Amino acid sequence: MYKVILVDDEPFALEGIKLMVEWEELGFEIVAMCENGEEALACIEACKPNLIVTDIRMPVIDGLELIDRVQTAGYDPIFIILSGYNDFEYARSALRYGVKHYLLKPALDREWEAVIQLVIEELQHQEQQRVRQDLVADRLVPTLLAQLLRGEISVTDVNVGEMLDPLAQGEHGWRYMHVEWLSGSEQELDDRYFPSRKAYAIDLFGSQNGLVIASFPEIQQWAQGVFEDLRDQGIECCLSIGPQVDSLRDIADSYAGALETSVHHFFHMSGGPLHYDKIHHNPISYDLHAVSIVDDIQSALEALQDKRVEDLIKQMFVILFANKTAREVVHLLVIRIVMKSAAVMREMGIDSEGLPRVRDFLRREHRSLQEVEESLQTYVQQYMSQLKQYKEKFSGHPLRVIERYIQEHYREALTIKDIGERFFMNPVYLGQAFMKRNGVGIIEYIHDLRITAAKRMLCETDETIRLIAEQIGYVHYHHFLKEFEKRVSEKPGVFRQLSKA
Repeated sequence: MYKVILVDDEPFALEGIKLMVEWEELGFEIVAMCENGEEALACIEACKPNLIVTDIRMPVIDGLELIDRVQTAGYDPIFIILSGYNDFEYARSALRYGVKHYLLKPALDREWEAVIQLVIEELQHQEQQRVRQDLVADRLVPTLLAQLLRGEISVTDVNVGEMLDPLAQGEHGWRYMHVEWLSGSEQELDDRYFPSRKAYAIDLFGSQNGLVIASFPEIQQWAQGVFEDLRDQGIECCLSIGPQVDSLRDIADSYAGALETSVHHFFHMSGGPLHYDKIHHNPISYDLHAVSIVDDIQSALEALQDKRVEDLIKQMFVILFANKTAREVVHLLVIRIVMKSAAVMREMGIDSEGLPRVRDFLRREHRSLQEVEESLQTYVQQYMSQLKQYKEKFSGHPLRVIERYIQEHYREALTIKDIGERFFMNPVYLGQAFMKRNGVGIIEYIHDLRITAAKRMLCETDETIRLIAEQIGYVHYHHFLKEFEKRVSEKPGVFRQLSKA
C-alpha cells in the first residue's frame, strides 16, 4: 500500500479529501491527517509517505514552506497542491519546487480521479525503476540516463560517471529532445528515425518520452522531418530540443532546457519542433499584465457591446502572446471572465446551464493560446446571445414582469433603484410608469402587499404582532404600526379582536 498524508487547517476539508477518493481500493493507506504544516513535518519524518496532499494557506508553516522543508530534508514524496482561486501566486511558486499536481477547491470527483491516476502511474513507474537492476548490457545506458534525468541517481555516484564518459564523442556534443505525445497516440521513436545517429531512447512516464542524441548542425531540420512523418501517420506530438552539452555527465542541463522549451508550445499552434537556442531568450511570464483589460471586457459584456468585446479579447490575447504569459495565468484570466459573467446571470435568475462552465475550461486540454482565445470568444458570444434573449423576452411588457416580481419579493428590502437596475430601467422613469399603470407608487404598492399579508396572518394565526411585522418585511415595528393604521384605520390588536368576534 502507498502511504498518504493529508494536510489542511480546516478539519471538514480533511474529511472531504478523505471521502473524495476511494483510497484503499486504489492501493493507498492514509497514515495521518494533519491540521498544520508543523504537525505534518513530524508525521512525514516518522512515516515517510509516498504521497502528500496539502493545502497552500495554513498557519505556522504553509504549504510552500512544507514542500521546501520536506525536500531539503532529503525526502521526495509526490505532492498534490489544493488551492483556492485567489491563491494562484502561492500555487505558482509550488511549480518551481517541481510540484506537478494542482487542484482548485472545490475539486470535482473526475478531477481527483485524473490526478490520482497520474500519481499512481508515477509511483508504479518509480517501483519499476527500483527493481530494474539486472539489465541487459544494451539497455543499461538508456536506463542510467533515464534515472539521471529523473534525479534518481547522480553522476557522482560510483561507476555512473565512468560509464557515461566514454560515450561522449563527436565535436557537437549531446542534446536531449523531449517528446510529448498528444491525443493518446503514444509510441516509441524507433531506429528508422536515426539510423546513422548515436541516440538513446529515454523511457519516462505517462505521455512523455525523451531522446538523448549526439548533436549535429541540422538537428532542427531533422526533428521537423520526424514530426511531419509522425503527423502523416496520424500521430500527434510536440518536440522540444534542449541546449547542447559537451558530455553526458551534463545531459540533465539539456533535459532542463528542453522542458523549459516545451512550455512554449502553448504559443505555437502547429506543435512542430521548438529549439531551446531560439526561444530561451524569451522566458515565460507569470505577471498579470492583462488584469485591467479583463474588467473592460466584463463591462462591455454586461453592456452587450459585441464588437467591443471581440476587440478587447483580441487585444488581451495579443498582450498575452507578446509577454509569453504562462498557461496557468491565461487560464486564471479566462476563468475570471467566465465566473463574473456567470455571477451576473445567476443574479438575474437566468438559467446558465447551456453555457460552458468554469471547470469546463479547466478540464479541457487547450493545446495553444489560440485555442483558449477561440474558446473564450465562443463562450462570450453564447453569453451575450442568452442575455439578449432574456432582455428581449421581457422588453414588451416590463411593468407586468416588475409587478409580479414585487408580488413575489415584497417581504425583502426593495428600492426603486434596485428594481430599476435588475430590469435595466431608469429608476425615475420606472417610478412614473408604474404610477401611471397602477395608480399607486412602487413603495406604496409594496406597503399595500405587506399590510394585506399582515391582515391575513392576524386573522389566521396566533403569531405576535411584532413577529408578523418582521415576517412581512418591516425592520422597525413602529413603521409597521404607522402603515397598518394608515390603511386599516385600526391598530393591529384591535383588528385581530374584531376579526375573531
